[in-house]
Amino acid sequence: MRFRTLLPFLLTSLITIALLWLTQIPLGVEGEWSWDRIPFAAAEIIPGWIVTAIAFGVYLLLILIALSRMPDCRWYELAVWLAGLTAAAGLWSLQLQDSPPGEYRLSKAAFVLYYKGSSGYFTQAQTEISDVSQFLSEYEAKMEQGDVLHEGTHPPGLPLFYLALIRLCENNPGLQSILLDTQPASFQEAADVIAGMTSRSEHPLVPRDRAVLWLATLITLSMSALTVVPLFLLAREFTSSMVSWQVAAFWPLIPAALIFQPKSDALYPVIAMLFLYLWVIACKRNNLIYAFLAGLLIWGGLFLTLAFLPVGACAVCFSILQLWPRLTGSREAHASWKTFALTALSGLAGFCLPILILAKVFNLNLLRVWFLNFQNHAGFYSEYTRTYWKWLLFNPLEICLALGLPVAWMVFRSLCCRGRFNSEQSTTAPPSSLKPLLLSCGLVLILLWLSGKNMGEAARLWLIFLPWFLLMTIPYWQAPLDSQAREKTQASSFLKLQTVWIIALTAQALVCVATVSRITGFHFPPG
Repeated sequence: MRFRTLLPFLLTSLITIALLWLTQIPLGVEGEWSWDRIPFAAAEIIPGWIVTAIAFGVYLLLILIALSRMPDCRWYELAVWLAGLTAAAGLWSLQLQDSPPGEYRLSKAAFVLYYKGSSGYFTQAQTEISDVSQFLSEYEAKMEQGDVLHEGTHPPGLPLFYLALIRLCENNPGLQSILLDTQPASFQEAADVIAGMTSRSEHPLVPRDRAVLWLATLITLSMSALTVVPLFLLAREFTSSMVSWQVAAFWPLIPAALIFQPKSDALYPVIAMLFLYLWVIACKRNNLIYAFLAGLLIWGGLFLTLAFLPVGACAVCFSILQLWPRLTGSREAHASWKTFALTALSGLAGFCLPILILAKVFNLNLLRVWFLNFQNHAGFYSEYTRTYWKWLLFNPLEICLALGLPVAWMVFRSLCCRGRFNSEQSTTAPPSSLKPLLLSCGLVLILLWLSGKNMGEAARLWLIFLPWFLLMTIPYWQAPLDSQAREKTQASSFLKLQTVWIIALTAQALVCVATVSRITGFHFPPG
């Protein structure tokens, strides 16, 4: 192992720490949008770092043991390891989020979910929805009012999600009691602040509301952690189980996935990755059931947010690139077209069926709602000035910091070796080419970047796409395995073979801790 292989991970860690902790360089465009730094409080933060270091040691041991089992484990053992990785991701997230000082700990969850300035969907469900049918039938008219912030730019899925949680806690006193008893002290303190500020209002914070806010926090955190499962499964379609595990193990260490908990944006990556996995399987195996389920899932995503539009575009692009070789110069082109048409129609049926049901039962024109959401989002930049060229330059840096510079470096190196990865037959991976998927992801991301739709808060708004960057690191981890297999070399030990991976994970964990402990994605009310 050469020192120059490890040097980028050392440098990216040092650059991140220096930028965030040793400078006051604005993290954004001054006068338009920037992320705030968390004040340093040694007495509060250092004990949290010590516990976090121990937690990472346990996490590293777990994934190393699992990696050693990947070549030989059967599906039921793999399911256990994926469940363990999900649980470890959730526990890591809880620990790291509770390590910053003061209101920046898990206490932020109560503030973020309650106040309209940062979210507002809980308050909307609590105060505005007395009848679901009436809410849906009037939703189009509500969107026509032209609100350019949270309520006007989103479909009705999120308010209904919080309404379901409210009803669940109302109808299950036992669950409500469990939720109230399991809240950490920092969350309880934040809820006490909100209760004090709302005690004389029309809608004071009651125990049921505390339970709902904590349940929403746990669901969001769990869904974010579950992203490792479809990420692994999708990667497994293109490479070995070892490489897929190496890739998936980085997700819990992505800084943005922790900084923006429990915003609804953290719910989206698992849905988006599961949709892509189902659609890839449907296209590769001509599976109509998977295509129908993928259609239902992308509808569900779009019922929550328009951020799923680029995810759908990525799937369409993949379909074209994956199908194109079979349609050029092939005698079976007609059969390929027919098969793909059936798959596409099945997916379209899954997507359109809920739209038709909503139109018939609730008189909700969801297509027009989406159009109005898109129009309202465009109106945001009319009220809040942004400079296109400045964000065009800054957004790539913001995404790199959101990912973590070690992962960003691996993406760059993978792009350099991707051609070789696709031109040489892999001895350790399935024969399916990764190229159509990577090209689809890359093309959609580039178009989204150039569109200027995210002039500010790209790190949060692009959270749904960050697993795509991890897929782009597959060639980085695959190439050494292919080289070793071709040369028939044997490593002296398993640990030596994976030294680079261990160091990369450690560097990414260091960057994750440094970023989450220093950067906040929210502004809190005084209190």
